[in-house]
Amino acid sequence: MTHIIVAGLALAGFALLLLAMPRHQQDWLRRKLPARTSGRLQLAGFALLAGAFLAAGTGLGWAYGTVAWFGWLSFGAAVTLAAQTNREAILARLRPTKPTANPDNRA
Repeated sequence: MTHIIVAGLALAGFALLLLAMPRHQQDWLRRKLPARTSGRLQLAGFALLAGAFLAAGTGLGWAYGTVAWFGWLSFGAAVTLAAQTNREAILARLRPTKPTANPDNRA
């Protein structure tokens, strides 16, 4: 159970850090967020990564938990990077498509 919590926190933390960057806000949200909101996202992302460290340390012991935390950090970063790389395919599935005009109704 601890591993699932740590993995979820690490993934969410990296996702928030990604969305805190104005360049990626334009890609994912189609707009840039105010600087204050970006700062809050960045702070929340780092807080989630720190929370993952605490969860790993208390749940698995500080020696093994630290190693597991680094492993789950790598997992979270890799999944976030893969999502960023495949952004267009993901957004195409999430966003509704506009109905296309019927080619038979040409005037």
